[in-house]
Amino acid sequence: MQSSFTFELDGEDCRVERENTHRTLAGFLSELDPCFAHFATDASWRGGHLVVLGDLEGDRQRFRAVDAQLLMLPMLEGRQVWTPEGIRNAEPDHPVNLALQNRHLECGQARGDAIVALMFEGYYRPDLQRHVQSNDQFDAIVTRSANIPAIREVAAQVFASGAQLRDEYDNKFTELEDRSTEGPGNKDIFEDRFTKNLFKIKPRASLSYVDDSKRRFHQPGNLVELLKLKREYPDAQFVAGGTELAQQSGKVSWGNLISLEGVKELNDIIITEGSWEIGAAVPLTEIAEEMGSECQAFSKVMCRFGSRAIRNRASLGGYLATAWEAGQLTPLLMALQARVILLSEEGERDAPISNFYTDGGGTILNPNEVIKSIIIPRYSEPSLSDRGVTARLCNTYTVAPRRTLCQPYVTGGFAVELRGKEVTKAWIAYSGINQHPVRAREAEQFLTGKQWGEKTVFEMLPILVDTVKVTDHRNEIAEADYRKQLVVTLFQKFLFHHPTPENIRPETLTATVDFAKLDQPFFEERSD
Repeated sequence: MQSSFTFELDGEDCRVERENTHRTLAGFLSELDPCFAHFATDASWRGGHLVVLGDLEGDRQRFRAVDAQLLMLPMLEGRQVWTPEGIRNAEPDHPVNLALQNRHLECGQARGDAIVALMFEGYYRPDLQRHVQSNDQFDAIVTRSANIPAIREVAAQVFASGAQLRDEYDNKFTELEDRSTEGPGNKDIFEDRFTKNLFKIKPRASLSYVDDSKRRFHQPGNLVELLKLKREYPDAQFVAGGTELAQQSGKVSWGNLISLEGVKELNDIIITEGSWEIGAAVPLTEIAEEMGSECQAFSKVMCRFGSRAIRNRASLGGYLATAWEAGQLTPLLMALQARVILLSEEGERDAPISNFYTDGGGTILNPNEVIKSIIIPRYSEPSLSDRGVTARLCNTYTVAPRRTLCQPYVTGGFAVELRGKEVTKAWIAYSGINQHPVRAREAEQFLTGKQWGEKTVFEMLPILVDTVKVTDHRNEIAEADYRKQLVVTLFQKFLFHHPTPENIRPETLTATVDFAKLDQPFFEERSD
C-alpha cells in the first residue's frame, strides 16, 4: 500500500500524501491556496465548482468539465486538472480567454468559473457542432441573473474557432499522399499548452492508497483483481464516477473503497449489429456520444440528467446500483428492453432492467456481485423486419421543477412495435411514482392487438389510472394526485408526438427551432 500519489494541477505536479480517502478535490483546493478559498462553499444547487479533467478515454485524449465537489482525491492519480484560474493564467491568448475579455456576463465568481470550464471543454469537443448543443454544454448555469444571450454569443465564437481548426486539419489530412496513416481523430490538432500536456497522459495504473486513518482506496486494473479485492474486503464499497458517494463523504465513512475506473473490461463499449454492450463504469457522456445519434430518445433524456459536469462522471452501472426511485434513465431502458449483466467469482447472470429492482427500493444485486455491463438492443430496420415489425415508436418524457439539477416529479418511457397499424407489443414504464421504477403491464396488454391511434389510447387511459399505483412517500416533492395525473398526460404526449406509424421521429409541436435557428452550425465547413 502507498501513502502518496501525484496528479497534475494547472500544469504542475501536485503531491498528495496521507490525505483522507474521502476528501474531495474541492476541499483539498480550498486549503491549498487562498485563490481557491471559494471551493470551500457548497455550490451543489448552483451546478458545483467546476474544473476541467484531462484523461484518457480508451485510446482518446479528452478534456471533461467536472464538479470538484464530486471528485475524491485518489481518483485523480495520474490525471490532469485545470482550474478556471489556471486556464486564465496558463495561456492568456487562448480563444476562451480572448473571447471572455471585457464581457459582462452578469454572474458571480462560481458561475463565471463554471462558464470558463464549460467553454474550455466545448472548444475541444469534436462533436460540438450546432447551436442547439449549447443547451447541453451550459446546463449547469442555473442562475437567473446570468446574461444568457451574451454567454451564447461568446460560446458561438469560441466553438466556431475550434470547429474551424478541425475542419482545416481534416482538409489538410485528406490532401496527404500517404492515406495509410491513422486518421486525424486522435491527433493533437490544437498544439497549445493544454493539449501538449494532455497528449502526455499515460494509461491509468493500478493504485492501492492508504490514508492516516488506515482507510484504503483500491483501483484494480482488471476484473480478476477486482473480484479478488472484493473477496478480501467483503464490506468494501464500489465507486465508479463518485457522483453519489462523494456527496456523502462528510457523513459516511468507508474502510475500503474499490474504484471501477481502472478496470478495462468495465470501461469499454462493445458494438455489434444487434446491440450496444456498455461497461458499467463508462460515463454517461461517452455513452451518449456513442449511441445518441442512433437512439435519439437516449440523447434526449441524457440532456435532462443532472448537468454536463455530472454526466461527464456518472456511469450507467453506478446509476443502476443506487436504485434511484425517480431516476430519468430507467423508464427508457425498460422501453428499450435493456438487460443488466451481473458478475461474481461464481460466474455471470443477467436480468432485464424491468426485473432488476425489488420492492422497498432495492435491487437484485448480491453483496458479492458487481454490475459488469448493460446490453441495449439496436432496433435496425432489418432486425425489426425479421420479426414482422414495420415500425417501432419510442420516446421518453420528464416533468421536473426545472430543466436540470433537480428531483424529477415523474418520468415516463414508452415504446410500441407495430405491424402496419396494429400494436404487436408495448412498453409503458414510469419512475418517481413508487419506491422503484415500474411498468404498467395491464395497459401494455390492452394495447397489444389494437390499432394504434387516439381512439385506442383514450380507451386505455382508464386502465392506466386504475392499475398504476402512486404512493405518497414523495409528497414533499410533488403530491401523489399530481403525479397520478402525470402518468396519464405523459402517455398522451407520446401519442401526440407519434400519432401514426409513420411518425418514428416525433412531431415538432412548436416553432422554437425555426425561430432560434438552433440547428445552425457554429462553423460552415467547406463543401469541396
